[in-house]
Amino acid sequence: MQHRLARTCKQLDDCGIAILSVLDRYLGRFEYVPEELLFKKSHLNEKVFARELEKLRKLKLVEKHPSMTTYRLTYLGLDCLAIIDLVKKGVVTHIGPLVGTGKESVLYLAKVAGDTTAVIKLYKIGRVSFKKVVRYRGYVIDQPSWLEASKIAAEREYKVLTSLMKYTDLVPKVWGWNRHAVVMEYIEGVDLYRYRNARDPQGMLNYILMTLRDAYIHVGIVHSDLSEYNIIVSVRNSIEVPYIIDWPQYVSKEDPLADEYLRRDLSTIARFFKRRYGVTLELEKAVSYVKGLANGI
Repeated sequence: MQHRLARTCKQLDDCGIAILSVLDRYLGRFEYVPEELLFKKSHLNEKVFARELEKLRKLKLVEKHPSMTTYRLTYLGLDCLAIIDLVKKGVVTHIGPLVGTGKESVLYLAKVAGDTTAVIKLYKIGRVSFKKVVRYRGYVIDQPSWLEASKIAAEREYKVLTSLMKYTDLVPKVWGWNRHAVVMEYIEGVDLYRYRNARDPQGMLNYILMTLRDAYIHVGIVHSDLSEYNIIVSVRNSIEVPYIIDWPQYVSKEDPLADEYLRRDLSTIARFFKRRYGVTLELEKAVSYVKGLANGI
């Protein structure tokens, strides 16, 4: 049985994709694109254009303005454009079911070359309140569209994970990126905030600090939004391996607020490990270790 997103993508032809692509192209200029401009740039004859536009509206890939003859792309429309391009480029071979929904993204199972299981992370910035988005996603403040902001988030995550995976195995591997979609490793595990009976909590904490150190020293970044909600624990050969996810809000270590963000990340993790597992972490020693100023904690 085909899943909804895959089914919707299969219903699109080149004419429908042409209209969606024009709407995508003008995201940064218009909230709603005037119909005459959409018609002109799609290079379709009038009859085909009208038919395809109505089809896209019925599929909920396009929305019409309540009082004007203007149209905008929906998140589902952007989903289809990204998925179709990832398949055309050979990054993704199969699309599976929805396996996760968060405040700012959804995850679909997928297959990549070699029949490897992966996930497609589709950013959906704007699900949380505007104030929270501005606080934690400073790079989206000047963006005119949540869809554009989602595209920026995906690009940032793809690029930073591409760099991080050269130095650590404790972040998801990535295979590709298109618009607001990132194709990344499927990590089978449990979110840290749900993980109660840890065999070696000190060992998990050490792994987390090692990953933050690699990010700081080799890539020159601070996660800046780290908590028990974006760490996944995978048990492999009886060893608890914590993977740090959700990197698009990273800041450069040269940022004036980088030290504050690093301390906040470490304080958040220290509080959790103390409360949940009774493991203590001395903040100043942890900061020195992550910055490469000390060889141990």
